Parts: sequence; structure tokens; C-alpha cells
Amino acid sequence: MAQVLVEDIDPIILEKIEILAKQHGRSLQEELKHILQQAAEHEAYHTGGDMAKATEAVARVQEMFVGRTFRDSAELIREDRER
Repeated sequence: MAQVLVEDIDPIILEKIEILAKQHGRSLQEELKHILQQAAEHEAYHTGGDMAKATEAVARVQEMFVGRTFRDSAELIREDRER
């Protein structure tokens, strides 16, 4: 089986994954394998270049926000700077 080396992982992220592993009764390696498997199997990653599927996925996301209004992010940034 292939091995993968991931360098420069943020220590905070690594600590969070270690906590998850402990909660799930898995080793760090088993938890990482589980996370990768879940990500690879997630439907969002499987459009396979199929534009029809990609278009449908975009339409589903757009439907989630129909009728909602959002503030200008520049305004939010200004408010935050004034604190």
C-alpha cells in the first residue's frame, strides 16, 4: 500500500486530529486515513469533469441562498477595524 508524507501541518490542526482520534478510539494514522477516505468519497469531489453534474451542484448551492441578502464585506471590515 502507498505511503504519503505530509509536511508542515499546523500544530493546532494536528492536535485537533489527535483529539478526534482519541474520541473515536483510533490511532492518529487510522484517524487520518478515515478523514481522507471520507473526503474522497464525498459527492462534491466526484463531478469527474462532468459539467452537467457541476452545474447541478452549483444550482443546489444557489438554492440554499435564495432570498437571502448579505452585507458588504468591506463594511464589516471597516466596523472591525474601528473596534
